[in-house]
Parts: sequence; C-alpha cells; structure tokens
Amino acid sequence: MGDNPFSPRSSDYSSYPTPSYQPGNEADDELDYEDDHKEPAQHKKMMYHSELFFGEQDSENTSEGSSSGRNSPAPSVYSYHSSIDGSVLLRDLHGRVINSTSERYALPADSEEHGRLDIQHEMLKRKRNGLFFAQQAVRRALAPREGVERAALDVGSGSGSWLFDMAKQFPHVDFLGIDLAPANLNMTPPPNCRFECDDVNLGITHYKNCFDVIHMSCITPGIENYRKLMDEAAECLRPGGVYLTVEGDMNVHDENGDLVPELNEGDPGFTWTLRLVYAVREAMRARGPGNDNATKIYAFLQDQGPIWKTIGQKVIYIPVGPWEEKMSDKDRLTSEMMRQNFLRMVRSVRPLLLSFGYFEETVDKWSAGAIDEIENMKNKYYVRWLFTWAVKPGKP
Repeated sequence: MGDNPFSPRSSDYSSYPTPSYQPGNEADDELDYEDDHKEPAQHKKMMYHSELFFGEQDSENTSEGSSSGRNSPAPSVYSYHSSIDGSVLLRDLHGRVINSTSERYALPADSEEHGRLDIQHEMLKRKRNGLFFAQQAVRRALAPREGVERAALDVGSGSGSWLFDMAKQFPHVDFLGIDLAPANLNMTPPPNCRFECDDVNLGITHYKNCFDVIHMSCITPGIENYRKLMDEAAECLRPGGVYLTVEGDMNVHDENGDLVPELNEGDPGFTWTLRLVYAVREAMRARGPGNDNATKIYAFLQDQGPIWKTIGQKVIYIPVGPWEEKMSDKDRLTSEMMRQNFLRMVRSVRPLLLSFGYFEETVDKWSAGAIDEIENMKNKYYVRWLFTWAVKPGKP
C-alpha cells in the first residue's frame, strides 16, 4: 500500500500542536438522544491532530504492589520490556503476524496493522475533536489531587497511539496499555506510559479500584463476554471514574445512512466491498459472538443501572472516501483517512478469511474487486462509529 503519510511511523508524517481544551457544556456528560439518531449529513465533522511518540518500554516501572495501576497489584499473563520478548507472543498466519495468546482475535499484530491503527486513531481523533467525549467528566477524573496518584487503563491498546497522546496531555497520570501482543514501538514513549500483554477474557478484577479512566477501542471481536468485561471495568474504576468505548459497526451504510443488506453476486446493488465485509463478519462470528456486541454497548450500560451516574452515546457516520458534495478540506481529509483505513483493512482480514476456509483465489478476487471500488470511489458508503461513555458516582 506504500508509505503511510498519516502515521508517525512514516517519514512523511508531520505533527501538529495539541489544541487547548475549550470547556463545553454539561450536556457532553449526559445522555444525548438526538446525536444517537441523526442522519449522517447532520453530524458535524471535526479535525484534530496532535503529536505521537513510539518507543521501547522503559524497564524502571516493573515493581509490583502499587494500587495506582502503574504497577499491577497482581501479575498479568506477561509483561515485556523489549521487542525481543514478542517472539513468545506472536506467530505467523498466512504471511501476517498475529497474536499467539487468543484464537478469538484474528487481525494481525504486526507493524503494517499498527500503521493502519495509527490512521484510524488520527481519523477518530478529528471526528470527536479530541481524544475522548465526555470532556468535563474525563478531566475531572484525571485532575491532580493531593495524595492521589491518577491512573488510566487502555484495554486493547494496539499501536499505542491513544495511550501516548493521553500520556502527553496528562503527564501527571500513569497510563497502562494492555493488549494480546506488543505494540511495535520504535520511539521513546512518555515516561508515564507502560504496557502489559494480557488476555482480558481471563479477567481484570486484579485491578479493582485502580483507575480513574478506562478506555476500550475496537475490541469487541476478541471479547468472549463483553457484558461481563463491562462489569469488571466498573469495579476497576474509582469513584467518579469514566468508562470510554469506541466501536466500528461491521455493517455497510449507503449514502442516506441506511443499512445495505448482504447481496449475492448478480443481485442489483451487489459490490465486492459488500461481499468482503459480510464474509469478514461471518468469519469473525465463527470465532465468537463478540463482534455483534459493538452496537449493544449503550444498551449494556443501561442494563447496568445505578452503577453509573450518567451514560451517553454519540454515533458518527464517516464516508469511505471524499465522495460527499461540498466537503470542507477538513472533511475531505478525514474521509480520505477512512478510505485508507478501509484499504489496509482489506489486507488485514486476508488471514482471517483463509483460516475460515475460503479459497485463496476467492479471497484474492473479492479483495481486488473491493480495492478497485474503494480506490475509485465507485460506491457511496459510510462506516458507522459508536462512542459511548459512563461516569461512576462519587467524587474523583
């Protein structure tokens, strides 16, 4: 796919200063029914960009016993300090590197995939005008307080992009990233940032009452019981803590925002992009029910009841490529990033589809057709993104 200009792993990458926070209104922390039901054209599109850093893990923060979250009060499956240790956590599958810990999550864990995640991170950051919604609640939860060591957890930290941006914005907060595989770090990370390799399906209650913010982005396909994980996350949050999630809907939406049904070759409206997306969804479902939970998280929050003081959700539709009329330069860039993300995803899902049993010739045919459609914007499609948050009662 060539060099990735949207990734800090690229020589063409240029960083921009992080904008200062502009206080909004309290509605950001509350249930927003209207935003949850807007059509794509009604969603305001936003741009945001800040600098990212990547690097080898500093080995000085490895002692146990801290309740802050910086050092685990109980050991994880594996903690690592360099890329050398990755050899025990990774394996090759159809020419890509994937994790060796869990069969449920089958997307790659190599530098190419993490470059894709860098693009996705920058795209989502622009759309929400920052690193998180519920701005006031998050900033309250992470505000310095005498005698309290603030800590935040990123579950499924991937390339580390979100974690590093947060660590720079909140240098007084200790940040921990958990994932099934190392993050391919190649630059020095912030000193308040560390990583562990763990399978959260085994539980995270050893972090009880350790964190002020917990963030989970695009992890539902690898989670056996997402509702249970949410209960455990609530236990791991301190009073006033904030739970943040981001998920992409594994469905395709047309130019009107309507769901495009699965179609067979030869049917009116059939596209190779559709065929590939729904084949991926089928292959993911065969590994577990997690993928279907992406659109259920808000309902799960409602079901959890008074454990939360406030809950909220925002739904944003991002076009796959700059095909909308009268797009601003900012919107055009964001949609182009969605297109680049999608193109790289076509390559990322190849091992999954081959492992599911599709013939190589079939996967290559679908992939070539989808790439042609996406590169030439033959389809006017949206990807729907769901952002949810919940705030625990109590004073942070």
